[in-house]
Amino acid sequence: MLTIVAAVSSRTATLRRLVVETLAERLDSEVELGAFSVDTFPRVFVRGTGLVVRLRGARDIPPLVKIESFSIEGGIFGLLQRPRRFSLVTLQGLEINIPPGGPNRRDPGSPSPADTPGEAEPGQTGPENRRDSTGIHVEKLLSSDALLRIIPRKAGKDPKEFAIHWLEIDGVGVEGRMPFRAELTNPLPRGMIRTEGQFGPWNREAPAGTPVQGRYVFENVNLSTVKGIGGTLSSTGEFGGRLERIEVNGETETPDFHLAYARRPIPLTTRFHAVVDGTDGDTYLETVNAQLRRTPMVASGAIVGIPGKGRSVQVNVDITQGRVEDILHLVMKSGAPVLTGHLALKTDFNLPPGPGDVVERLQLRGAFDLDAAGFTDGGVSGKLASMSARASGTDPDNAPDRVLTDLEGRFTVTRATVSLPDVRFRLPGAAVQLAGTYGLRSEEMEFDGTLRMQATVSEAAGGGIKGFLLKAVDPLFRKKGAGAVLPIKVRGTRDEPKLGLDVVKAITPK
Repeated sequence: MLTIVAAVSSRTATLRRLVVETLAERLDSEVELGAFSVDTFPRVFVRGTGLVVRLRGARDIPPLVKIESFSIEGGIFGLLQRPRRFSLVTLQGLEINIPPGGPNRRDPGSPSPADTPGEAEPGQTGPENRRDSTGIHVEKLLSSDALLRIIPRKAGKDPKEFAIHWLEIDGVGVEGRMPFRAELTNPLPRGMIRTEGQFGPWNREAPAGTPVQGRYVFENVNLSTVKGIGGTLSSTGEFGGRLERIEVNGETETPDFHLAYARRPIPLTTRFHAVVDGTDGDTYLETVNAQLRRTPMVASGAIVGIPGKGRSVQVNVDITQGRVEDILHLVMKSGAPVLTGHLALKTDFNLPPGPGDVVERLQLRGAFDLDAAGFTDGGVSGKLASMSARASGTDPDNAPDRVLTDLEGRFTVTRATVSLPDVRFRLPGAAVQLAGTYGLRSEEMEFDGTLRMQATVSEAAGGGIKGFLLKAVDPLFRKKGAGAVLPIKVRGTRDEPKLGLDVVKAITPK
């Protein structure tokens, strides 16, 4: 035994050289190693500090791997085997930097031999049948409080960083698929990710082409870390592909999603298929099926980094069988939604990067169509019912309490203001056209438009002397077959709207 111990002790320099050469050859890298020592009794215990692994010729980017200190444990006989075998590697101060690619980097859309079972690059065998030719085999690797940094492909973009609280890898090498388990913090929105799967074999020519697959749980996600929104999100899913193109299928659930300025929670769930470019964090939402309370919607788009600014969200949203009250509940600060009814809507959703909250940065452009819409405010509903009766030439005292209307229009949203350049709605005996703005924060409204009535002005005024006297002005307001067309305006706030005749326009000669 003493002979074996002496033989092992004399191999410290050999083992040091083996560690450096194995990493250098298998990762096609330049390797630096600081202090290194080996104890061999009663078990082999290796200590090292200052390990740096840098891709060859890549001095302009951070090292692929940096380790402040490490320890390697194993038995004496494992050290004498080929390959040398160790039971456990423990790392402290691990930093991993994933570069965007290498000199022989493949196009992200093309298949990689590493993705095709049974096929391999020239001169290599498939990972399932390949004999482990590395000089070292490690049964388990453990790391805590590590940092994963993804270096973007596009110049000027900030790297994406993840704090890895715990990492465990089995069968560590670079020529096979390595099972892993990890817990890490996603920076924005902030939340804990638990994941497990397989990583590798390492693509030495183009690290971004290294295969990865697994599943994840993303929970207790604090959406308020994205300024302007709130709620607690949870998500589960599966992923697979290469680092430069990871396909993700998952679902999310947020029972209390809300806009920060309104603070009116509403349940939101999604099922999605996305493609993530792991080299820069850009995410392409190929299909998102969402449910906002009773309103289903379909979306697609992208979340991409803008160099030097942050991330931009660009999504197309399509609602065909929604409820307008669900949307209004989300965006209004208080009270019941002003409208109910069936909603169809298409919009381009754009959220550029910037310091402001979501509502200030949000940009929307689209069109909507409401069927059988009703106003929930008693005052507005009553005025519309009275207007409908007068426009039809009937007694307003016999008007129904509530009238249903069809409403359609175009809209834009910028800087927390909704602009409606052309809104039209119809009710019995009348058609209304409006244009104006509504403040999401202030809830102030300012609309101008026209009321096109079936009845004339005198008929709308009812019988008696008043109707008789107004017959003289009927010709002034009769246009294109209508009984009368009157200018109207809407002012006030959501809680106190004021709807009436625009007298100035009414008496101003055209």
